[in-house]
Amino acid sequence: MAEVSLRKLRKMYGSVMAVEGVDLEIAKGELIVLLGPSGCGKSTTLRMVAGLEEITSGQLLIGGRDVTANEPKDRDIAMVFQNYALYPHKTIRGNMSFGLKMRGMDAAEITRRVDAAAQMLDITHLLDRKPGQLSGGQMQRVALGRALVRDPAVFLLDEPLSNLDAKLRARMREEIALLQRRIGKAMIYVTHDQVEAMTLADRIVIMRDGRVQQIGSPLEVYDRPANTFVASFIGSPEMNLIPGDLDGQGIGIGQGLRIAARAGARSGPVTLGVRPEAVAIVEDGLPFEIRGIEQLGSQTLFIGALAGHRLRAMSGRRDDIRVGDTVGIAIPGPAIHLFDAQDGNRLAAAV
Repeated sequence: MAEVSLRKLRKMYGSVMAVEGVDLEIAKGELIVLLGPSGCGKSTTLRMVAGLEEITSGQLLIGGRDVTANEPKDRDIAMVFQNYALYPHKTIRGNMSFGLKMRGMDAAEITRRVDAAAQMLDITHLLDRKPGQLSGGQMQRVALGRALVRDPAVFLLDEPLSNLDAKLRARMREEIALLQRRIGKAMIYVTHDQVEAMTLADRIVIMRDGRVQQIGSPLEVYDRPANTFVASFIGSPEMNLIPGDLDGQGIGIGQGLRIAARAGARSGPVTLGVRPEAVAIVEDGLPFEIRGIEQLGSQTLFIGALAGHRLRAMSGRRDDIRVGDTVGIAIPGPAIHLFDAQDGNRLAAAV
């Protein structure tokens, strides 16, 4: 049985649809990431699970119980917010124990839980300090510890790392992943950062305009994006998307250039998708005019034009190509994704 079940969850603000029909089953110990741009409905979905937003229609089950109409305190959840939401006048121990005291828990049990969570998160030495004396990363650990001491069925995290610098975000991602494996509880994590999603998630739920676009493991959504939105949102740098015309001979992309590919008997306008790392620089290939170069250390990203279309190609480290050069490129058939030119939905992998 799923630990959390979202069944056609829907949220309306008057006549405005914020979330439309989210269906999702989350297993115990599974880390689900809700991913999408600002305004896509991911945080609203999380807040409906938390009980901070009323569910317009649909059903929410946690641990097999229907909690659709329950107050937040009766849902067996704990939430970690973007802004930490710590009491500045209380010590770290006071912040972590406050919710347990409000529930009337025995003092000895509160001490045991706080000490255990602090040890797990390596913040024991901070328990007598106040939030103003802590760094951003330390405050985030305290916020995690405050949720951890409640021992809930479900952890909800809303953009928890967005206030941290890039280096600290990477470290905290590792710590959250390790914590998740140790506690073995269901976790729903909201972010707009696809790197966080790819590195943390067991499954990613990609949302746009209040609707789920695709659900799958990180590699599933990367290797087989359901539509052009997912294709361009997942991956850094994003997938190249080029308009073309498919026929029995391949895909025409303009200026008399054609890429060898096929997709059954289908023909007509399509969008060709290819990851930058799949574009190979070769001696004799399609003419690719270099307009920009980004040196990334072990890799080099070339930005340019192919038949008038913007294209990015990622290669191993190269310092022998300059802006203004025209080089040959090859796009292997198995690396090509095809999407409908009208609705953007995936057609097939071209081979």
